[in-house]
Amino acid sequence: MGRSVFFSFAIIINLVLIAALAGCGSSSSKPVDFPVPASIILSPSNAVSIDVGTIQSFGATAQNNNKKTITTPISFQSSNTAVLTIAANGLACAGTWDSLSAPQVCTPGQVGVAQVTATAKGVSSPPTTVYVHQHIDNIVVNPVTPPSTTCFSKDTVVDYEARAFSRSTDITSSVGTFTWQVLNSSVVALNPTPSGLPTGQGQFTAHTPGTTSVFASASGVTSVPFTFITCAVQSITLAVTGSASNKLTVAKGARETITATIVDSLGATITGVPLTWCSSEPASVTVGTNCTTNTTGSVSATASQAGGSTVAASCTPPTCNIGFTPTQPIYPEGVVSFVVIGASVSTTVWVTSTGCGTTDGCVSKIVPVTTPANTIGNTISLPATPNSLLFSRDGSQLFVGTDRGLLGTKGLTIVNLSSNSVSEFTSATGKVLAVSPDEKKLILSHTDPTELPNQVFIFDTTNSTVALPIAGATAADFSPDGLKAYIVAGSTLYVYSPLDALKTISLSAPAKDVSFLANGAFAYLAGGSSSAVTVRRTCDNALAQTVGTPATPFFIKTIPDATQVLAVDPPSIDVINVSTTPTGCTPSVSNTVNSVNLGQGGFVPTQLIVSADGARAYVLASNLASILVFNIANQTSSAVALAANATPIQESLSIDGTLLYVTASDGLVHVIDTVASDDIQQISFPQNFCGGGVTFTCKPDLIAVKP
Repeated sequence: MGRSVFFSFAIIINLVLIAALAGCGSSSSKPVDFPVPASIILSPSNAVSIDVGTIQSFGATAQNNNKKTITTPISFQSSNTAVLTIAANGLACAGTWDSLSAPQVCTPGQVGVAQVTATAKGVSSPPTTVYVHQHIDNIVVNPVTPPSTTCFSKDTVVDYEARAFSRSTDITSSVGTFTWQVLNSSVVALNPTPSGLPTGQGQFTAHTPGTTSVFASASGVTSVPFTFITCAVQSITLAVTGSASNKLTVAKGARETITATIVDSLGATITGVPLTWCSSEPASVTVGTNCTTNTTGSVSATASQAGGSTVAASCTPPTCNIGFTPTQPIYPEGVVSFVVIGASVSTTVWVTSTGCGTTDGCVSKIVPVTTPANTIGNTISLPATPNSLLFSRDGSQLFVGTDRGLLGTKGLTIVNLSSNSVSEFTSATGKVLAVSPDEKKLILSHTDPTELPNQVFIFDTTNSTVALPIAGATAADFSPDGLKAYIVAGSTLYVYSPLDALKTISLSAPAKDVSFLANGAFAYLAGGSSSAVTVRRTCDNALAQTVGTPATPFFIKTIPDATQVLAVDPPSIDVINVSTTPTGCTPSVSNTVNSVNLGQGGFVPTQLIVSADGARAYVLASNLASILVFNIANQTSSAVALAANATPIQESLSIDGTLLYVTASDGLVHVIDTVASDDIQQISFPQNFCGGGVTFTCKPDLIAVKP
């Protein structure tokens, strides 16, 4: 009996062992063989700064040799658990967790430093340092060495230090690394890896002149921003390589290098500043794409066709003197003026008529005339009656203004010269007063009393339009760099800039015209004070000088070399001799006046133009059957009579200055040879300038010569 029991017990034991062995061999309990990673990436990888008792989340990724993410168990470790404990899920407590597997409560620990690593299969990540500190109330930033000036010249290296405080106690040493942020890195650059700097310090290099804000932050707290100023440009001097003079007479095809010397407000000569280079007549002298910036400090100017131009370089916001409020454009002490000699080239004269007026069904036409043969081309229909013709400075586009918007269905017309195609933009109506040097903006004044409100439109050729509440504007001009436009409306001067709010300046007397000096530093107003020309600084728009004249001039134009200004003041033309010292935002100017009687009595002027080479000025008068010619260098005058005793209406001069085209009361376009001082041809237009079945003839009265 006992043997039987023992045998039965042995069988049972064997069955249990067999079952156990069978279980050990099943696939469900086989351990997983995870791959060994080549590297572990811990995030965040940079140093971390946190308050005592707060939580920081860490994550980790395993990668193979091909930097592909792989799956493998990862664990986290803290080098100083008295300061920081980290749970299995990567949550770190600046103190002690209640559980590392299911953390819920973080009990604050002590101030200190710990390093966190992530490990898998014996491979560890680079450590992340964690600084644990008391709560930061505020951060204060100051230069390490107190500066003796309020700004730093370009390329100056400056160290700043941040100090963290908790309840007025300096805790900087426990905070660790601060994060520095620059609002505009063009003004000052943060050196990313400076060597040898103590904790809490940052190193900066002054860059482009301007002002910006800099911040320091740690543990979610940001300092009050401090202002960093890279010293503003104070003066710009231009020189032509290999020439002792900035007044050049060159042959067509010549190329000259113009270099700018730049001095900042501390008197330091600086380089690498983004200057805006503009040619007043890019059809004659090019400087690349007109009014673009470069930091080389020089430009190559190419004489592309006979005529003339002024080249200037300016420190123009927002790319230079960045962030100053109000803006601080700085203009050169002098310009480089070109007279380009060479054979004249064929161009086109565009002629149209205002004759349609408000006649229903009347269609206005525009026609090209090819020079020098003066052959008439095919007419093009315009969508509205024109009131003005003005070319872009490079001659690529013709801008045609119109008085009537017809409830928003009519507007500015742009004729593309390469295709002779016509585009209409109903967002802007009115007379075209000015075109910006970069060809991108137009100023139009809408004064039609039948369509209110009267206002000024700033039209961008990208087809955006800004309407300004300006009524009765009669004249406008852009500064040579295109930053500002002065708009004259009776006894009010308006200053427009895309960077500043519209400025309104009350004048003591009405002004009739405005023209910027060729270097850009000053604007000259015909009027603004009784019997005077008023001069304003472009940078701050302040009155610089009042120049007394025999009467308030009708028109005013500056000549290309920036040394003189002409004002039409019947019976005379006033020659204003200009001497400037354009340094900083408040340059000085001295003007003297010499009035030259034109010998025509009390004429009524309607137009003044100055040749591109600055040699002559031409004046039209509504009560004279001639063109008044003023030789600027000799200060002598003459007159060219129009054939058939016709009265001039509008004139336009070829870029080389040899041919003057004039529409006149006889319905013809008169061709004036300016060299021979003779009306050599009268062009008739058998085509009717009006279409649409109207029965009367429109005579040509608006004219523009393509540069």
